Amino acid sequence: MGSPKSRRVLLRSSWQDVNIGDVAHSPGAMAALLELDPDAEITLWPVALGEREEALVRRAFPHVGIVRGECTSSGELTTPELKRAWNSADVLVHGSAADVENRQAEFAHWSRSSGRPHGYAGVTVDPVCPPTWGTLTELEAMAEHLPEGFLDEDGREPLDSAEFIFARDSISLAYLRGQRVQAQTLEFGPDCTFAYDYADRSTIDVFREELGLGDDDFACFVPRLRYAPYAQMRGEPATPESLRRDAINGATSQADLGALVAAIVTWVRRTDSMAVVVPEMSYVPAYSRSHLLPLLPADVAPRVRILDRFWSLAEASAVYSISRAVISMECHSPIIASAHAVPTVYLRQPTETVKGRMYDDLGGSDMLIEVGPGAEAAAEETVVSIIDDPQRWSDTSARVNAVARSRLRQMAKTILSGEPASSFESAIVGELTGGTR
Repeated sequence: MGSPKSRRVLLRSSWQDVNIGDVAHSPGAMAALLELDPDAEITLWPVALGEREEALVRRAFPHVGIVRGECTSSGELTTPELKRAWNSADVLVHGSAADVENRQAEFAHWSRSSGRPHGYAGVTVDPVCPPTWGTLTELEAMAEHLPEGFLDEDGREPLDSAEFIFARDSISLAYLRGQRVQAQTLEFGPDCTFAYDYADRSTIDVFREELGLGDDDFACFVPRLRYAPYAQMRGEPATPESLRRDAINGATSQADLGALVAAIVTWVRRTDSMAVVVPEMSYVPAYSRSHLLPLLPADVAPRVRILDRFWSLAEASAVYSISRAVISMECHSPIIASAHAVPTVYLRQPTETVKGRMYDDLGGSDMLIEVGPGAEAAAEETVVSIIDDPQRWSDTSARVNAVARSRLRQMAKTILSGEPASSFESAIVGELTGGTR
């Protein structure tokens, strides 16, 4: 007798295409599911999927369907293709993200109208940031002080009725458990980007030629502001909130870049290799020219190249795979690099959500530096360590990715079969790291 057929999955994901980190969530989830069952039926229901990003999905996953449409506040499905996918799917899955509340109405409507299961695959639920900011330790302490009934009823309904919630960081997981969320499975489950390893290697030579790299070794450096200027990137009118965030960016940008500048300077002076500044978000090329380049010392600037365009996820993956290191102020470039065992470090901004705790949860505490007091010295020390012992850093990167992908297999099993997942600590960390965190 054959094994039971996997459930048909409607994947709600692809949140935006101005950020390759968000682009990676969907193909990462697909890769994790199809690794477990190559014949699984998956339909992607994207929020924002540009032509380039859709082409990547279709090229890497030709058997995955894509449907567009909206679920209105009254529960109306606006396209026939979405109605068909909605009616035929066995489970609705929220892909990795930090803002589950943005899709609560859709998931509540699914739960009430379909009677079929839904769940969350590698999400962060951060109750304090934004608007508050701080280090991960500070944000964890704030979350621990919230009373049990802090989660409002509207936010609770789709979480309580979920078949599974996999939180991608232990702070979110502790918060949801402290709020007594009643999901059938409430466990740790990594960001799905860890399963993404597709690289378009045909872009490498073009990239080298474009930046005049020749056959030189190089490392990649990824800047960011405290708040991504989404209104600017999307060509939308400014709002009072976006203007408030722009003001914070203006006051903090130069100081926040200090750790990345220290990393670049250390890299160039110690290796005489090239430092390439690349984007995770579309605003970064112009921002790097206007804000980062002027901070570089005269002896370092000639060895720095800035990619003057917003590249694709598949190109970024290919370039990271041949980089000697990836030092990033964005959370997802280190994850993409880890699939290729590249030495990598995340310089975490204090306005980022608690998602950054995932590195420690996966045994990669050395891969994260908090931007703030002491960050420049820590960045210099880390880059020196990478230069002196690249194999240790490569091994760390590979191990973190392996731990994440092992857990993602359990998460995929729950999604495709409904089988509850076991505890992360006993099933994964003990297996792959000897019981240490």
